[in-house]
Amino acid sequence: MNFHYLSNFEEMSLKGFEFVKHDLSKKPDLLFCVASGGSPSGLYKLMAQEKNKQPDFCSHLRVIKLDEWGGLDRGSPFTSEEDVQNKFIQPLGISSDRYWTIDPFTQNPEKDCEKMEAQIQKEGPIDICILGIGVNGHIALNEPADKLAPDFHINELAQTSLSHGMLKGSGNPPSFGMTMGMRNILQSKRILLFIAGSGKKQAFEKLLSPEISTWFPASFLWLHPNVEVLVDQTAIA
Repeated sequence: MNFHYLSNFEEMSLKGFEFVKHDLSKKPDLLFCVASGGSPSGLYKLMAQEKNKQPDFCSHLRVIKLDEWGGLDRGSPFTSEEDVQNKFIQPLGISSDRYWTIDPFTQNPEKDCEKMEAQIQKEGPIDICILGIGVNGHIALNEPADKLAPDFHINELAQTSLSHGMLKGSGNPPSFGMTMGMRNILQSKRILLFIAGSGKKQAFEKLLSPEISTWFPASFLWLHPNVEVLVDQTAIA
């Protein structure tokens, strides 16, 4: 893993944007795995600004969503889809034929997870995978456990995940997660791991030790040859 220590959130986001812009210049139709949440939001804002300056920017980008909450009340705005649409898909003008996602209100999550897995196998491997890290070391919604799943799957949520800031005020919390598995993530050509926000210091310090454990899923990133860890130093102070 390559660790990049940036002085603040804006500098961290800019560093991530430099990696994305470089890879897009080499492959305009690359497959981009988009994650919800606050950590990558600065990157998405910079990408949208670039789109405003250069209309062709991201015009061939293919996008697949990393994960989604399940079991929320229908119509709830507290979904990963809502977040990704507002911060990424709509500002960048990603058309539906270039975006693959999972419905947070699906009535058949098992089948939808199978469809997402099939899409990853058809379109992949992922060229750039955007990740954050949970306070318990989860990546995507792969929670600490005795074993981890390789493919897109339904997963039980840890209590720390249910306390996620995106869900504050959501009323009825999600009852499960739908997420890419560890193989999906580790087969990505490049991974950008953003470490930002409150409560991440302990997880970051644990990540520094190259010991692999299913009880700290982010540790599996040590097995990948091309991970850029972008650290907002204010989050680990």
